[in-house]
Amino acid sequence: MRSDSFRRWLVPWRKALNSLQFKASLLVILLVLVVTIVGMSLSLRLSSDALHESSMHHTRQWAGSLASGVARLVTANDTEGLVRTVNESLWTRGVAYLAIADPQRRILASGEAVQGLLAAATVDGGKVLKVASLGEPRLSHHPVSNVSYMDVTVPVFAESQIPGQQRTSRAVVGYVRLATDVSDVQAQLLRMSGRLRGISVGLLLLVALCSLVTLRKVVAPLNELSRTAQQLASGVMDARAKVALHNEIGDLAHAFNNMAERLAGAQFEMLRLNAELEERVQQRTHQLEDLAARDALTGVYNRRYFSDVIAREFAASERYDADLTCLMFDLDHFKEINDRFGHRAGDEVLTLAAQCIRQELRDADVAARFGGDEFILLLPRTSAAAAVHVADRITNRFLETARQKRPQIPATLSIGIASLRVTRARSAEALIHEADVALYKAKTAGRNRTIAAGVAC
Repeated sequence: MRSDSFRRWLVPWRKALNSLQFKASLLVILLVLVVTIVGMSLSLRLSSDALHESSMHHTRQWAGSLASGVARLVTANDTEGLVRTVNESLWTRGVAYLAIADPQRRILASGEAVQGLLAAATVDGGKVLKVASLGEPRLSHHPVSNVSYMDVTVPVFAESQIPGQQRTSRAVVGYVRLATDVSDVQAQLLRMSGRLRGISVGLLLLVALCSLVTLRKVVAPLNELSRTAQQLASGVMDARAKVALHNEIGDLAHAFNNMAERLAGAQFEMLRLNAELEERVQQRTHQLEDLAARDALTGVYNRRYFSDVIAREFAASERYDADLTCLMFDLDHFKEINDRFGHRAGDEVLTLAAQCIRQELRDADVAARFGGDEFILLLPRTSAAAAVHVADRITNRFLETARQKRPQIPATLSIGIASLRVTRARSAEALIHEADVALYKAKTAGRNRTIAAGVAC
């Protein structure tokens, strides 16, 4: 259960992490972060180099000025003057230590504002000055006092005057080693670094927020297009993308909606054509079924179809206690008509008889060709007496029509009638048999007449 809950909880997060909006936002943030870090590093490096160069220049210039100032004192070996100069210099802000030595690097005077710094610049118990690269300031850090300082060693040159001519002698008479406290500079760099980091973080957050808002505006229409596409795929053909933009995405949405309109129209047309085809197929099926159920010559139903209908009507009549009447027709002397006037004339008489029968039918009545010259008629919910009237109308219509169209042909009808209530037939076949028996009686009684089983005609 916990595993299923965790999976369900994880699904939306996976979807969000795989979304275009998240990936684009992450890419923008990473690019901004890289640019910010590179810019901050470059800015710090340039600032550090500038401050370092400024400190070096200041220290070198200060040391050179002190060397010029103590040149006479060193030449005269004026120790008191040198000590006084050192003490005065130590009171100057920014001096970490100052040491003055003779040409053999023996210290003539020295002092330090920060304890412990001078020891790193001397040897032999603080009596001999270390002389490193002349004129090249070096940045160092004293971990005990946590002081950063810039120290430089410069030579002290003796000056001599020749009467009538001025020139400078370059003889080295000593050395001056000066260290300036640059902790303030380092602190300034740290403060600058902190400010840059703060500005970078703020800029990063601002860019991230702006990118999220911008990407949301860009991705939201795409999400709307995706949602609409999914609805169309699921069958919602009236779905449309609601994107009101006047840019490329707006053009895409407009084209997408036009495509959806065409798809909806095509689907509607396809459904219409499909319905029309189904209707045609159904009509053609009914037509084929009707053709299969009808006699090809006369157009009335055939014997097989009539057998199915009378079986259903017989069952319904028994269920609802309704009467059901069957009429059997036979063309009198049909063989003689065929022999005397030909089969074509016989077919015309058959067709004429079928037409006269059909013209007297109700919607519920069913007529069929039962044999060569026999027809059968089923009248649901009709008594034998009513059927006799129907038979009389059919006979009269047939005789009149035959005299008009074929006066030379002596065509007449013999009819046998059997009703369910009169005969008490136990089956549809029994009812047909009763009608056939009545027909036989009509033919043996002289033809051209109607006989109903159990009813006086």
